[in-house]
Amino acid sequence: MVSTKLKNLIGDESGYTILLSHRPELFETYVDDGIDLVFSGHVHGGQFRLPFIGGLVAPNQGLFPKYDAGLYTDGGTSMVVSRGIGNSIIPFRFNNRPEIVLVELNAK
Repeated sequence: MVSTKLKNLIGDESGYTILLSHRPELFETYVDDGIDLVFSGHVHGGQFRLPFIGGLVAPNQGLFPKYDAGLYTDGGTSMVVSRGIGNSIIPFRFNNRPEIVLVELNAK
């Protein structure tokens, strides 16, 4: 269903599509639908981060989330997941500094 809605939103396929999404766990859907760039959050970097492993738990992804922070690329799709500056239900972070992501887009 999400894929159908995305395909209906995408206009001219020769353009560049940027998606703001609260759901990084749907990355494969964004890849399948040909989204060029996705900005996402929602996982707070996994709330608690373990060295060399990453986030511990994230909403909709459970333990050791696959998409917890950083840049992910598959084919022509890139997704930036921000750790953000807030917290979820748990009012603190561990080994997980808040961040604001700045992205500069340049034409080819």
